[in-house]
Amino acid sequence: MKSKHHNIRCPLSSSYNDQLRRSISSSPPLQKLAHEWISNGKVVSSSPHNDQDNKQQTIVFLHGLLGNAKNLRTPAKKLTRQLPNISALLLDVRGHGGSSSSSGNFVQPHNFQSCVQDIFDTLTPLGLIGASSPIAICGHSLGGRIALQYTHSLQQQKQKNDFEIQMPKQTWILDSVPGTPDPSVHKVLKAISSIPLPISCKSTLTQTLISEYKMNKAIAMWIASNLKEGDSKDGFEWVFDLNVANELVDNFADQNFVDMVHEITSDAVVDSKVQLVMAGRNKEWREEIISSLKSVPNFGETKESLFRMHKLEEAGHWVHVDAVNELTQLMVDELLHTPNTK
Repeated sequence: MKSKHHNIRCPLSSSYNDQLRRSISSSPPLQKLAHEWISNGKVVSSSPHNDQDNKQQTIVFLHGLLGNAKNLRTPAKKLTRQLPNISALLLDVRGHGGSSSSSGNFVQPHNFQSCVQDIFDTLTPLGLIGASSPIAICGHSLGGRIALQYTHSLQQQKQKNDFEIQMPKQTWILDSVPGTPDPSVHKVLKAISSIPLPISCKSTLTQTLISEYKMNKAIAMWIASNLKEGDSKDGFEWVFDLNVANELVDNFADQNFVDMVHEITSDAVVDSKVQLVMAGRNKEWREEIISSLKSVPNFGETKESLFRMHKLEEAGHWVHVDAVNELTQLMVDELLHTPNTK
């Protein structure tokens, strides 16, 4: 589906620019988004960057709607095993996983730009700003849209001759289709919203979603996996915030997806590539959408191209599950082509 074009701009907040212009204080702000680190193929308890002699680079991973950081553990482990000089930072997007809105840290509006600010507010106390900024960012579905917004926000700020801004060398977008969301997304959200809490049993929920809401078994089981024990201890509740999820989905149509790709890859001031991965079995990739993307001036099919499109023919929407080895090798090959990556 084609995006609705509103030609909006996405500047960084002045607070982030101030943070870039000073060193981290002895009492850094709280890290906003829940996260975990993966280094050399393993989950580690602390940042690999704590060692001052460590020359590690960082790639940020962002999960999809109603997911959490753990969804992307497998590709992150495989990638960091092959590229040991890169560590992966897996983030829980606002209202998801450990980044619960109940903490009071996440106020409206719940939109992509707010998600981008959350990322900046998390990277800053970790010291991942300026020259230590992430070398790449990768997001699946909703996470891909946020990753694109993140890079575009930096590009817009760099246009203002803010030389302390460091762009990611690569932005990986995993099966994020431009435009309004597929109707099935609203169907799932509506179904989840109609189920009373607390939920007594995960298996009963799965059967209810299959029989009453006509969901396929895989999706029903995935939804049931997003439960946690409720505060009252008499049942389960969702690990995500449905209000946040619904507002983020409403933001889909307002994102200038193709325009952002165009602006990032056409900017002579920056050297940042956009890598779009399409699932071959996702029918939402209609020809008019693909043609619109290929109209971006710097689209090409060589490693030097600033905008590339890759199709994983046998993968469904969860490309990081269906074709994890192919996806990981693709990312490794492209990242190896990036300067200063070994």
